[in-house]
Amino acid sequence: MGIWTARQIWKGLDRNLRNQVALSLWSDERVTRQDRLMALTPWMTARGLRPNYLEKLPKTRRAALLSEGGLPEETATQLLMSYHLVHQRPLLGRFLGELGIPHEDGVIEDGAEFDQPADEAVAKAVEILRVEFPADAVKLYLRSLTATDPDTWAPVGKLIEDPA
Repeated sequence: MGIWTARQIWKGLDRNLRNQVALSLWSDERVTRQDRLMALTPWMTARGLRPNYLEKLPKTRRAALLSEGGLPEETATQLLMSYHLVHQRPLLGRFLGELGIPHEDGVIEDGAEFDQPADEAVAKAVEILRVEFPADAVKLYLRSLTATDPDTWAPVGKLIEDPA
């Protein structure tokens, strides 16, 4: 079953996409300064960086620093979530809409409760995504779903390749 971790996904991204994903953290309106610091703290600690130093750098330099190597799971997870919320809302909305999951512009409503989608419904929604959106964007989104919530999105894992 194709259940990925955010670190595995991050490792497989090319440098340009890593930069775009990393830069999304500062473009995601839903992420507060405190959330950003929490996501980046394990990475900063591993590199001996202080928050004040990082915040003084231009956003593009921050993204480039993040793109240079591996990331802790928490940091990679937040970066992938921010990327999808900033750049892939139509894809998210289409998928959730097909599954009948309450959302607003691709964001699941706070407190929304839903059962794990049925395998058949997920397979149909994935096929629609594969027709309507670029293959790489769909692949990244599906992998990210399994990384963020492997239990809920186990039906997605059945439709994608295993991590290398």
